[in-house]
Amino acid sequence: MYWLSDFLHRRKKAPDYAEKTLAAYRLGMKAGGSIRGVRIETTPQSCAAARALPAGKVYHPDEAPRLPLPECPLGEDCPCVYRPVMTYG
Repeated sequence: MYWLSDFLHRRKKAPDYAEKTLAAYRLGMKAGGSIRGVRIETTPQSCAAARALPAGKVYHPDEAPRLPLPECPLGEDCPCVYRPVMTYG
C-alpha cells in the first residue's frame, strides 16, 4: 500500500480538500461507523508548521486544522493528508 500513500501525499490539494475530506469522515462518524477521528499525516517534505503539530493527535473533524495550513508555503502542493483513526486500531 506504499504506492497509495505516496500518491495521496503527492496529489495537489483542491481548494475544498479539507471541507470535503473532513465532511466524509464526519459522516462516517455520524453513521455509527468505526471512525473515531482523524489525524494529520506529515512527510519530511511538510512545512515547519505541519511538522510542529502534535504527532499522532486525534482530532474530531470539526476541530481538525484545515489543510493546507494557512502558513504553509507549499499551498496546493502540501504533502500533508488526513487519515482516519479507527476504533479498532
